[in-house]
Amino acid sequence: MTVAVATFGMSWWSDLARSRAIPSAAALGVPVVHHHASTLHDARNGALARVDTDWVIHLDADDELEAGYLDAMAAGAADVRAPAVRYIHSRTRASTPAVPTVAGHSHHCQAECLLQGNWLVVGALVRVDLVRQVGGWRDFDWSEDWDLWLRCHLAGASFEAMPRAIYRAHVRRDSRNRAPSRQARLAAHHAIAAANGLPVP
Repeated sequence: MTVAVATFGMSWWSDLARSRAIPSAAALGVPVVHHHASTLHDARNGALARVDTDWVIHLDADDELEAGYLDAMAAGAADVRAPAVRYIHSRTRASTPAVPTVAGHSHHCQAECLLQGNWLVVGALVRVDLVRQVGGWRDFDWSEDWDLWLRCHLAGASFEAMPRAIYRAHVRRDSRNRAPSRQARLAAHHAIAAANGLPVP
């Protein structure tokens, strides 16, 4: 498997990737590719184009993979394997890792839940040929990972939660993992639903 790190926009995102995301992935002993572009989807697709393994994990510049991530993922069998997430709010405050759920869902989410919203992060382990088959990353203002996982589900992929694989998501004011306004979230949700033939709520 390969870890694909995508950065876009200001050059300091590349610097951050080289100091945080890339070392965390390299420490796991797998190939790492880094691609920088003017937009996020171009950066992720550019990184994906350089992957020559069967599996890929996309990793944001300001996030990390914890020790044991790959071993935990290797224990699964699904086409897409969803990690738990530990949100890092500061140097002294971090959440307990948990596999996310779709907003409003109180159960452990399954693939079908993707029809209502997203319960995976960008760092899910996924078959490279599947991502390419569904068309790679597309351009949305927010939740573009939901668009990808939703297309994988609609293409018949299997999904599995891997709670022992922990993705460290650093929550920062200027990061994309910090949700925009409710209006912006709804607009992105509607756009993604419409693009995938789902009823727009």
